[in-house]
Amino acid sequence: MLCALSLDLYFSERANDGSLSTGQTPENVSNLEGSLLGALKLITLIGLVVISFGPSYSYTLLNLLYGRRYSDGEATAVLRYYCVYIIFLAMNGTSEAFLHSVANENQLKQSNNMLLLFSAIYTVLNVAFIKSAGAVGLIAANSVNMLLRISYSAVFINEYFK
Repeated sequence: MLCALSLDLYFSERANDGSLSTGQTPENVSNLEGSLLGALKLITLIGLVVISFGPSYSYTLLNLLYGRRYSDGEATAVLRYYCVYIIFLAMNGTSEAFLHSVANENQLKQSNNMLLLFSAIYTVLNVAFIKSAGAVGLIAANSVNMLLRISYSAVFINEYFK
């Protein structure tokens, strides 16, 4: 959450340095695009490291920290899936921070309407997935929700930089 707030402030400052004015310069837009791509690449790299090692060592970590009581149960599987979910959270936070910092009022209203739709889809998926897969289903429903939000932000970002 703190990272998303700091990225939102960063992108707001970069966007307000002239790239959102009517006299947009290609240099300012290029700098903004480079900053966003750099942040997304860094998040992807860190997320891939977590995905690479997290699921493999989740049993060991839980066994060391909490003993066999938790490591032999469902907690290990939940932690494995949560390691994958972390990258979705990070990508969503960065892409939405950018969207909210450069969007105009109408675009923000449209974004809020889409977030409302995604929340309704998430609620339905949450009920269905928890009934079928328990706690892992909760993480799966959250992952689908994050993917929908990332997709919407990606479409916005693509249109913004055209």
